[in-house]
Amino acid sequence: DSGADLPALLAYRRVWQDRRAQVDEFERQLRAGDWDEGDWQRFFETRTWIFGYGLRYQFLHLAQPRPYVGGRSPARLDGQESDFLLATLANVRFTVLVEIKRPDTSLVVTNPYRNRTYQPSGGVVGGVTQVQQACWRWAVEGSRTDAARDELEHGQHIYTHEPRGILVIGDWASLQGDRDKIGSFESFRRNLQQPEILTFDELLERAKQIVQT
Repeated sequence: DSGADLPALLAYRRVWQDRRAQVDEFERQLRAGDWDEGDWQRFFETRTWIFGYGLRYQFLHLAQPRPYVGGRSPARLDGQESDFLLATLANVRFTVLVEIKRPDTSLVVTNPYRNRTYQPSGGVVGGVTQVQQACWRWAVEGSRTDAARDELEHGQHIYTHEPRGILVIGDWASLQGDRDKIGSFESFRRNLQQPEILTFDELLERAKQIVQT
């Protein structure tokens, strides 16, 4: 009975329409360049479906916004937070930490290091180090608190084991047409074990593919 499927079809269509509108907003704001880190963090917080495909074939769902990952001093000051704590989707789920920067962050430095080779920018190096430290601190401290275990392991069956990190930063358009800069940055991130680096335009194209599919 096709009539029995109508409510489900209408629900799917509504989801598709909402996501298409969100992709349009994503593209509009990326081109406008008006948003700061906080604006992008708030945008992705309720739209984590954008991270759901193509990331090693695991679906990601929001577990916690702004999770405390660890690092407080004995006086409980200066702890570190990540932008998002995501979780893969399966019967057993694993944590993924995400850090959002800005799309106008430079990917490589202006002048070559030598022999047409360009170093990653300070923003990229800082972001990579930040995610690496967040993943380490989450593994050894944040995920081991009683609150985290009660909420994640016992409540949602989410576990931490060598947590993955994702850094969203920059835009390939900033390197358009410069083969040496493009090659230098791609070599850097391809040989980087942790975190996975995604540019904003790559994330936008993945979101478009999800909606088109």
